[in-house]
Amino acid sequence: MRTNFRPLLAIIVAAGLGVATPTAGRAQGTEQPNQRISFVVGFAVGGFADTMARWFAARLGERTGQSVVVQNMEGGGGIRAARRVATAPPDGTTILVTTTSLAINETLVPGRGYSAAALEAIALPVSAPESLSVSAKSPVKTLAALVDDAKAGKVFMGSAGIGSGSHIAGEHFFKVIAKTPVKHIPFQGGNPAMMGLLTGDVTALAATATALVRNVKNGDVTGLGIAAAARSPMLPSVPTFAEAGFPGLSAASWTGFFAPAGTPEALLTRLNTEINAILQEPEMAKRIENAGLEPTVRNRAEAAKAFQADIANWATMVDAVGVPKQ
Repeated sequence: MRTNFRPLLAIIVAAGLGVATPTAGRAQGTEQPNQRISFVVGFAVGGFADTMARWFAARLGERTGQSVVVQNMEGGGGIRAARRVATAPPDGTTILVTTTSLAINETLVPGRGYSAAALEAIALPVSAPESLSVSAKSPVKTLAALVDDAKAGKVFMGSAGIGSGSHIAGEHFFKVIAKTPVKHIPFQGGNPAMMGLLTGDVTALAATATALVRNVKNGDVTGLGIAAAARSPMLPSVPTFAEAGFPGLSAASWTGFFAPAGTPEALLTRLNTEINAILQEPEMAKRIENAGLEPTVRNRAEAAKAFQADIANWATMVDAVGVPKQ
């Protein structure tokens, strides 16, 4: 369904922000296009956040007639892009698309040049719980058996880098929940970490559940547990940590949309409404399901509350694990 973007532009103009509409342009004798929206992504093309940004940008553009472009600004685990948006004019034309790293970095990287207070959460539409898994070739078939091996010094846990959500959640599981240390092997990204598990370079993998879907289905990986309240529909055979006998850990990686603080509330609400509508479209819902992601519809206030709660949750884990602050 296509909607007219004119009401959203009207909100911007009513807020006193300089966005030219086609009508205004003609009145001046010069044709001016609608000011475009930039989705600024703090990670590489093809990654989790980039893929979501491009899916939602395409549909938002089609629904509204507004030009929506994706700009990749890698660096510092999303910090460079977050700093760019945090200091952008609060006119709704510069939107950060990022991951859980935004919440983690609030504690992990004190000198990043901005704070979470400089950003407004618009929506957190998709997420995936953190997980622990082993190669299907491993004799380990349960989380309890993995913990026993860790206590014996036999577990080398791979993850997508030091300070990633998977690393912190995995370390928190072993050190705080299971009360045993684990040897951590960082990789440069999720795909290399999974390859490390499949080739035997590590004996266990801490990763988001999305990384497991294909490999569990084709029989290469055994999922031992996910850090969620309920099993994932895409991984029905994988128990939650609580079901596996280790309650007390909730951690997920999400993709979220953020605007500079001071952006008019009416504009934030309208963007939230559009993102939620796109999230519920049949084609988008199928894409998200196939990617192993879980959709969550939240209004603007709920998204902001969830983001603040996530900052607190990751702060607790960072401090408990003792990850060196950057």
